[in-house]
Amino acid sequence: MGVSKTSFILLIVAWSVQGDAEDLASKTGGQEPETRVVGGKDAPKGLVKHQAALKSKDNWTFCGAAVISERWMLTAAHCVESRKPSEFTAVVGTLSRNEGGTTPCQDIKSGLSCLLTGWGKIGERRFAPYELRYLYVKTLSSKDCNKFFKGRSRVTISSNQMCTLNKYGEGTCQGDSGGSLVCNGTSAGIVSYNWPCANAIPDVYTNTYKYNSWIQENTKSP
Repeated sequence: MGVSKTSFILLIVAWSVQGDAEDLASKTGGQEPETRVVGGKDAPKGLVKHQAALKSKDNWTFCGAAVISERWMLTAAHCVESRKPSEFTAVVGTLSRNEGGTTPCQDIKSGLSCLLTGWGKIGERRFAPYELRYLYVKTLSSKDCNKFFKGRSRVTISSNQMCTLNKYGEGTCQGDSGGSLVCNGTSAGIVSYNWPCANAIPDVYTNTYKYNSWIQENTKSP
């Protein structure tokens, strides 16, 4: 699949509490946010036109992103907060820049089957694939995600977050951070952090719906 480098596209940042993730990693043996798809399949061309890869100058794919308009991409804050714009590019495939995803008009409930995609590792101690991978995952609201962790961990999922949970061997892993969880054709979640990898423990996302006003305000045409 041919690619075109679109370093001119500006990024907006969905902030999902980085401090919580780091604290959780230290307390529970998890890892800092940086994730990839485990248990998925190679994505057929055209399945995820919104998907973009953020690459360093040495061609390392360090995070994902979602095209949400002709000018803007959505990714996780921790993917880019320590990087200068000149230090990375956004790479897209057969993507038309005006065919990006949209953000949801209502909150995501538990039990939805949503599309997760990424170039992340296919296991904790395994390699990152060359082809984009996809997996359908089940959503958990922040309330239901907190019910899962109650008695298991001191982690708290905020109302600005959501989770997904599949069976053992399916989920995110190192490198998928910033990638988009697509529900009902919208970019409903941004991959934030996990417990590596695919251990039948919920994966955590920024809930895009909670930031709709912020996204709209910050992506207005100049």
